[in-house]
Amino acid sequence: MLIEQIPVPQLARRLRTEGVRLTTGAFTVQLHLSGGSVVQEFARLYARYPVEQQPGIDDARIRVGPPPWYRRLGRTMAHTYADEFPAVKPVPVDRAFTALETGLNWGVMRSGTAPIIMHSAVLERHGRAMLMPAPSGSGKSTLAAALALRGWRLLSDEMAIFSFDEFEVIPNPRPVSLKNKAIEVIGAFAPDALFSRTFFGTAKGDVAYMRAPDDALARLHQRARPNLVLVPKYRAGAETTLRRLGRSEAFNWLIESTGSYPTMLEAGFGLLARLVESCGLYALEYSNLEQAIALLTRVSDEHENSDPD
Repeated sequence: MLIEQIPVPQLARRLRTEGVRLTTGAFTVQLHLSGGSVVQEFARLYARYPVEQQPGIDDARIRVGPPPWYRRLGRTMAHTYADEFPAVKPVPVDRAFTALETGLNWGVMRSGTAPIIMHSAVLERHGRAMLMPAPSGSGKSTLAAALALRGWRLLSDEMAIFSFDEFEVIPNPRPVSLKNKAIEVIGAFAPDALFSRTFFGTAKGDVAYMRAPDDALARLHQRARPNLVLVPKYRAGAETTLRRLGRSEAFNWLIESTGSYPTMLEAGFGLLARLVESCGLYALEYSNLEQAIALLTRVSDEHENSDPD
C-alpha cells in the first residue's frame, strides 16, 4: 500500500495513534506525527512511498508534534524524538515538516546498518552512481534536483549509504531540500515539479522541499555501484568548468563528508580508499544548470563501462 492510498483523515489518525511504518528504500521507520500542517505536507511529498502493513523490526522510531497541553508555555513548538530521545531542537509547529526531515536523517545515521554514511548527494545513470560530497551551500542539492529532473535517478540528496557486503550505494530517496535562492532556481527550471510550501526563517534560511521523482521511488531497492566522485560548487556567473581531482584531494573531500572519521571502522577507510582508486574524480564549478547537466552526462558516458574493483 502507498501513502496516497490512505485517505488523509485516516492517515492523520494513524500517524497520531499507532503510527505508520514508512519505507524509504532499505530503511523502515515507525513514524508518529501530530499537527495538521506536518501531516498535510507529509501526505503530499510522501504520497508514493510504500507503507509496511505487517509488524516488524524498524530502523528507527520518529515522533514529531507538540508536547502535551500541560507542558506548553507560550508559543507552541514541535518536538522531535528519535527512538524516544530528543533529536532536533524544538521548532515552531508551522515548521514541523523541517524537523521531520532532520529527524529522518538522524534515524538513518543512527541505524548502524552501514560501515559509512557520508554527506553526499547520489545520482545514478545507466547503472552507475555518481557521488557528490560537498558542504551545505555548495549547490549540491540544486544540482542533484536538476539532474534528477533530467533523467538521472535520485538515490539521495543528503547521504551516500554504503552496504557492508558489496561496493554499492543503498538508495534512500526522499524530498530534496532546497534553500534560499535554489528554491526559485529549481522552480523556474522545472515548473511542473511538486514542492512543499516554503518555510521561512529557519536556522538554514528559507527552505522548501521537492518531491522525489517517480523513477526514484519505482526503484527504491535497486542499488548502484559508484564510478564517479564529483565535488560541485555553484558560483553566480561562473563558467561551467570541470577539472580532475588528485586522489589525495578527493580522499580529503570524502573524509570531511563523513563527519565521523575519528570513530570510523577500518571497513570505512577501506571503502574510501576504494572510491578514490576506482572512480573518476572531478570538481565542477557552475552557474548554468543546463550546461552542467550536459557536461556531466558526457562525463558519465565516458565512464559508463568502467568497472570498479
